[in-house]
Amino acid sequence: MTTPRLIAIGDVHGCSHALDTLLGAIRPMPDDQLVFLGDLIDQGHDTRDVLERIIRLEQECRVVLIQGNHEEMLFAARKNEQALRYWENCGGVNTLNSYHFGGGLEHIPAEHWALLDRCLPFYETNEFIFTHAHYLPELPMNEQPAHQLRWAMFDPAETLPHYSGKPVTVGHTEQKSSEVLDLGYATCIDTACWRHGWLTALDVRTKETWQASRWGLMRDTDEPSHRGAVPLWAGRHVA
Repeated sequence: MTTPRLIAIGDVHGCSHALDTLLGAIRPMPDDQLVFLGDLIDQGHDTRDVLERIIRLEQECRVVLIQGNHEEMLFAARKNEQALRYWENCGGVNTLNSYHFGGGLEHIPAEHWALLDRCLPFYETNEFIFTHAHYLPELPMNEQPAHQLRWAMFDPAETLPHYSGKPVTVGHTEQKSSEVLDLGYATCIDTACWRHGWLTALDVRTKETWQASRWGLMRDTDEPSHRGAVPLWAGRHVA
């Protein structure tokens, strides 16, 4: 019998082609568990399609969603005009346009709000810890400050093992080299898909890695000379 996989997926940021390609390569089975590390939304142009795909994915396998700082900003945007403008300037306009060009928060359907409302601040198993941004090594996960979980930057020079001894997997801090940053006890898999990098998925038990570009092309991980490469026809546009 095949052992169910536990797979972390980095910051999707509205890149639906990358997500579709990645899921096609992973081919999740019903008992597999996919942990999305947050920032499903904003920056890229297809947030609506990303959320629709995840809703379908929940019928195919076990899905865990972690809240990122962009989801936090979206919910804050419902409270006042200042928070709305701040979120829009951080990639929120692209999210709104994915529903209705020039639209507003009212164009986001209730089903999508409900999906994002199910996001957890972190996810912890008997063996592993997952969160969006970072952690304080001396604190249990349920005592971590919200800012640490969603906004703190992952600095390898300052990062220490969590006192529990469990490896931690995070996103949030873009690895501009497009390479996974693996310290052994902590791993960052935000490889800047919405820019010119890759959307990364990592089987935390076996370390098998899948990467897809925002244009929906799989990366050949056996060819390191292709690191950070983008198709010549894709241009150099930044979303």
